[in-house]
Amino acid sequence: MAVLTSDEEKVNVLLLEGTVTKRTDSECDVDRNDEDRDISTEVSQRRRQTKRRTWKNVFVIGFAFMISFSAYGGLQALQSSINCNEGLGFASLITVYMSLILSGLFLPNAVIRLLGVKWTIVGCTACYIVYPLANFRPSWYTMIPASVVVGLAASPLWTSEGIYVSASAYILADVSDSENPGAMLGKVFGFTGFLFYMYGIFGNFISATVYRELLTPEERHHEEPGIVYTCGASNCRDTNGNSTSYCYPPPLSATAVVLVIFIALYVVAILMLLFFLDKLPEDKEQRIKDTPLLASTVQTMILWKDCRMWMLVPIMMSDGLRLGVFNGDFNESYVSCGIGVEYVGYVGLCTSITQTLASYPSGLLTKYIGRLSQLAFGVALDSVLIIVMLLWDPDDRVELYFLIAAGWGVAHILIIVQLKAFLGLFYPDNPSAAFANFHLWSAVGTCVSFAMSLMFCVSTKLYILIGFQLIALALYAVVECMFKKSEIGKPGSL
Repeated sequence: MAVLTSDEEKVNVLLLEGTVTKRTDSECDVDRNDEDRDISTEVSQRRRQTKRRTWKNVFVIGFAFMISFSAYGGLQALQSSINCNEGLGFASLITVYMSLILSGLFLPNAVIRLLGVKWTIVGCTACYIVYPLANFRPSWYTMIPASVVVGLAASPLWTSEGIYVSASAYILADVSDSENPGAMLGKVFGFTGFLFYMYGIFGNFISATVYRELLTPEERHHEEPGIVYTCGASNCRDTNGNSTSYCYPPPLSATAVVLVIFIALYVVAILMLLFFLDKLPEDKEQRIKDTPLLASTVQTMILWKDCRMWMLVPIMMSDGLRLGVFNGDFNESYVSCGIGVEYVGYVGLCTSITQTLASYPSGLLTKYIGRLSQLAFGVALDSVLIIVMLLWDPDDRVELYFLIAAGWGVAHILIIVQLKAFLGLFYPDNPSAAFANFHLWSAVGTCVSFAMSLMFCVSTKLYILIGFQLIALALYAVVECMFKKSEIGKPGSL
């Protein structure tokens, strides 16, 4: 005979009296199912909230960068025109990129460790304000120090942006049922690229509109009588009377209006980052904070021990080489020389529009056709455009300038979006060093491109660029194949 406990005896008495009824197994199952549904609903709500908050942060950082770089990009494009005396504008840009190289080697991880990702973004964005301020009184004593500040702030800024966007992509992949990290990285970088590359639209539009309204036709396009310009691929720096001798800066009164607008854009961007950008979750930043300060300053160089990083260096350098050739030589030796400097802003608008339109679709297509095929198509398109520039003697057919500019915008976006997504996926444990390396080697490529302008004709630079890009693509393809082979069978591989 079984011995009942006191609690069991009480339950039996209550059952006999009818005070309580005994629950069946099916009723218990119903209660458990209700509890499971409540938990499932709560989890779904949290996932939706996380997704909304993360996409909000991605939008804020992309939009703030678009606003701030509308100011910087628009002012950078004007340097060779508004500060052409004694080559001050050219020297300023060289200083920016040389400082960026030094910054990329030593500053990003140390600054991010001390300030955190969000405050690095805010502080470095604020540093850019010194550039338009220096342009109110352009001289060697104002422009060069301001360029140093901008260059030193650039690498921590872009590295922290890459970390923030990459971490956001991983968070979104965690709360998504259908997206793997590789596809989500491509989508998020594509979206932020879509927002960011609108900067060229607004920056060029602001400067073009202000100068068109405030300057007379003579002030907008001044020609020296008796000078014969050498245009296109045959333009060489040592040709007497070529377009490089042109220097007629607009009045400072008109430029001051542009500078005030650009400063206002910086202020708006900083306020957006301050009040609407959330800090990354602590676990996403802790790895950086736990890194010893001395070690963090050399994190960029640590990746150089990886031979695969050296195989990626050419594709990263080619970004700077392209920017130097198309933003410098194309604008100077083709657009300005062929149809007039007043068209430079409109051609820049065309490039920015195509970059903006191509950026997000490029990220979405990563899921279906992969990175390598898009990057290869970008290099192929860029090579076709270079061949056209080598064979074409610039004339007054305006539409051809815009076609080249549009094609270059598409090619550039296809390469950059896929390369950034690959770096975020390839170095998930050390993203700050990976993105610091990208901006470091891109800056090296830009400096090399500027240096070649002093030594070679445009045709020589174009031959070097097309050959260098093909070699870079081949090396990238090898690293991509190595990565895919190592990821076979792993969840989240692309």
